[in-house]
Amino acid sequence: MNNSWNTHYHHFDQKKYPPAATLVKTLEFLKKTPLDIKNKLAIDLGCGNGIDTFAMLQEQWNVLAIDKQNDALLRIKDNIPVEHKDQLQLDLRAFENIDTLPDAYLINATFSLPFCHPDHFEKLWHVITSAIPKNGFFSGHLFGHNDSWNSNPEMTFHTVEKINELFKEYHLHFNKEIEKQGTTISGKTKHWHVFHIVAQKK
Repeated sequence: MNNSWNTHYHHFDQKKYPPAATLVKTLEFLKKTPLDIKNKLAIDLGCGNGIDTFAMLQEQWNVLAIDKQNDALLRIKDNIPVEHKDQLQLDLRAFENIDTLPDAYLINATFSLPFCHPDHFEKLWHVITSAIPKNGFFSGHLFGHNDSWNSNPEMTFHTVEKINELFKEYHLHFNKEIEKQGTTISGKTKHWHVFHIVAQKK
């Protein structure tokens, strides 16, 4: 798995790939909504190369970036602009080892939560929901059962019904289910079945 992620990072061009559309939508919602936030903290779960992390830093969020790959965090550390260094915390941790998170008005998980082992997903989701206060946001993606990676027993996939159950404490500003043939960042053919979500805690 480490080799696979290293290949992923090798093919990922930060200049070519913008922040996730779900995060962009969320940041737009936040700009339009007057907020009284004492601790403007965002969490980037499975931050990868830090595309989304950098986008949140540029919007003046303090960001806790979490990833299980040390290479990912080192790349972020090496590329972070000097003016944003004080806003950033890096945390080397696998999803399975996340027992608690600080309160965060924005939690972002771009194409990362499906890589949580299904035995640990419910606990992780409880931790995420507990960390988001009223009116706080979640942005991210979950995979459906028709995704071509669905034979991987270490990944988590969801039905529409399960998505609705997970987000029963949220208002779904954006929830788009997309199935399509495509490729991975490394160029491999793949059938994608993805739920693209922007949700606000009730």
